[in-house]
Amino acid sequence: MVILLGLNLAFAQSDKSYKTISLAADQALVFDKLIDFLQEEELFIQSVDKQAGFIQAKIYVEDNKFFSSKYGVRKTMNFIVRPKGEKTDITLNIYLEENSSSSSRPYYEDKGIIKDVAVYKEIFGKLKLAIEQ
Repeated sequence: MVILLGLNLAFAQSDKSYKTISLAADQALVFDKLIDFLQEEELFIQSVDKQAGFIQAKIYVEDNKFFSSKYGVRKTMNFIVRPKGEKTDITLNIYLEENSSSSSRPYYEDKGIIKDVAVYKEIFGKLKLAIEQ
């Protein structure tokens, strides 16, 4: 019984379906609208490869909390746009770095890939509205 529960938890944790959405639209249209969306959201577009369906964008969000040792976070977002039958899939990975300080020297601390489902849902929700307009 305990082993089965452990296996179920392992499968639940490895489910990354929250990082992908499917849209009923052409890949070229989705790709172009994704670029428009990123610009409207004021993300810095670092890299674009339309043939590979890859877009990398970055954003820095300041932390204005008074009693905080971190200055903000830098998020690097990798989007992969691929056709899937009649639809187009968008897969997103978000890499997080915290801008902290130690003895007056700021540095970025690697926090890895964000696994918070809510972060992906928020971005995909806005993106879906922008593409469907």
